[in-house]
Amino acid sequence: MKITLDGRKVGNGNIAIYFQNKAYFSKRGLKKRTVLHELYHHLAYVSGLDVSKTKEERAANSYARDFLN
Repeated sequence: MKITLDGRKVGNGNIAIYFQNKAYFSKRGLKKRTVLHELYHHLAYVSGLDVSKTKEERAANSYARDFLN
């Protein structure tokens, strides 16, 4: 996974996005929790998990929260 600080590619009012093996962050989004959240999306992509976006988002939030606690 390549991490890129490029807020222009994030768009839609988001602070980070994972797309095609790259994680794009805005300056505001470059925080530990957000990086862990996008890392989970990378791990799900690499391991080929086939779950709905809603379930993946919940799992990514849980992963980041549990990792930091």
